[in-house]
Amino acid sequence: MNNYPQFEKLLEEAVDFHGHLCAGQVIGVRIAMLGLRELGIKDPRGLDRKKLIVFVEIDRCATDAIMIVTGCRVGRRNMKVIDNGKMAATFINIETGRAVRIVSLMNAREKAAARYPELDESTVQVQAYREMPDEDLFSVQEVSVVLSPEDLPGRPLRKAQCAVCGETVLDMRDVQQDGKTLCRTCATGKSFYTVQAPPRTPIA
Repeated sequence: MNNYPQFEKLLEEAVDFHGHLCAGQVIGVRIAMLGLRELGIKDPRGLDRKKLIVFVEIDRCATDAIMIVTGCRVGRRNMKVIDNGKMAATFINIETGRAVRIVSLMNAREKAAARYPELDESTVQVQAYREMPDEDLFSVQEVSVVLSPEDLPGRPLRKAQCAVCGETVLDMRDVQQDGKTLCRTCATGKSFYTVQAPPRTPIA
């Protein structure tokens, strides 16, 4: 694998952040390194930090590793989590508009097992994924991603108040419905939570 010393250094940082070494950390570091290389971004945590946005499609271990390698964060608005349950990430060079989507190949596990048939599954993956060539681990696809101004890093372009729940909605995520400004939850009636009691002041 190219840049093996750099890979080991980044993997160590990712493991320190994540808390343990696992196959997801190895895959995440390698996906991120490949994405940066494809886009020609050499210093994502320094000089090139404003050039990159990453969409990750899973909320598992690899995402932590991608965060460490790229320097992208949800709170900085240059990492977007679209939980499709897929080990995939899309890297966008804002400066050039070029984007690549990288997907972990399904048959990588079989290839890993063939390398070290004497090892258990978790050990096999950690070891083999360090060594396997990119073409045995990933597919790379040129894609196009439309980024709206409200999706980019920076100050909120608009703040709105929901006419039903009264909560503040940032970044143009509000919905106009029957002449009212609503949050998405009130507009659709769908939520990930169920209300058990009315709002109250925090416990002192």
